Amino acid sequence: MPIIDCHAHIFPPLSGPSGFENAAAHLLYQQFSMHLHRNQPVRRLRDHAIVEERHLWKEGDPSETGRTRVNFRVGRCGRFEWEMEEETFYLQFLPVGMELMSCPADMMVAHMDYTGVDVAVLQNDHIYGNLSRFFSLAIAKYPGRFIGLAGVEEAFAYREDQIEGLRDGCERLDMAGLYFTTSGFFRSGYRPYYTDPVYGDFWNEVRRLEIPVFWVFYGESPAGTYSDELRHFKEWLERYPDIPSVLVHGMPTFSFADADQLRLPKLLVEILREHLVYAEVLYPISCGRQMEYPYQRLPLETGLRSIRRGPSALGFGYAQRREVLHLRAVADVPVAALRLYRPRRSLPHPRWKRPITLFSQ
Repeated sequence: MPIIDCHAHIFPPLSGPSGFENAAAHLLYQQFSMHLHRNQPVRRLRDHAIVEERHLWKEGDPSETGRTRVNFRVGRCGRFEWEMEEETFYLQFLPVGMELMSCPADMMVAHMDYTGVDVAVLQNDHIYGNLSRFFSLAIAKYPGRFIGLAGVEEAFAYREDQIEGLRDGCERLDMAGLYFTTSGFFRSGYRPYYTDPVYGDFWNEVRRLEIPVFWVFYGESPAGTYSDELRHFKEWLERYPDIPSVLVHGMPTFSFADADQLRLPKLLVEILREHLVYAEVLYPISCGRQMEYPYQRLPLETGLRSIRRGPSALGFGYAQRREVLHLRAVADVPVAALRLYRPRRSLPHPRWKRPITLFSQ
């Protein structure tokens, strides 16, 4: 049985356009993403001290106009950097070994070969670019090793150019799913939102293409808290019950855990039990600041008991935020927990009388 990593990234140098119209457009998304990022602290360059301020966006203005002019830039060795009041600050977003801020397909395949991973699902976040074409080249170069996700500009996905881009990505470039992050709505000030009727044609195209949607929810936005996001998601699920969904980064378990017990929100449990929704397990990202490797307090067993779905509802990912040893740990997980991402294999769902296939290839 193959081992398939459900969350991986390959990307050209981050300082370039990477599928955007130009490098400046790419940098806009990167700056907002680093504003939202909480898994690594901001540090002051001269003494590497942790600081609480992030400087990158105006408080109370999550729209594009809230961007601050701080000479934000892509640095080296895994860092994003900026200036404020004659000081340089940085966020260590990627491993320090990424001197050139890129991860070509060759590098990822070498990681996969070393750790025994057969196939990787390529996530298409704007931090790295709009990468369907980049992914397509990698898939052609390494047949059978990658599954690519298409990307759109979420705030404008209702427009015909975005719908056509999704169609092209799936039908010509062989993308097998859609990566969709609600953080992308900063471009429009979160109006309209993906649940609004204007998005109907877009979601109908997703349905026609028969692809899953990989969702990223941030919470604490004009759309509301994480609980509010779940209510929006529930509304969408009831409107499109036949479109499979995956929660990228999984459940934010450490938002709901105390010393020895996990209490997931009732609505989240309901969504995972009753709808065609699956969750990644990506703890090195979600709890990297709360505990040290090897993350012995991971509440996976408790979470599964709460959901009563079993490991087939989960997929394991790496995402290259840490060094390769963490991917080694993923490769040692019982392979039953990775069945969700097996190509050409259908999975049962408790609410559905017939099995579903996440990827059709």
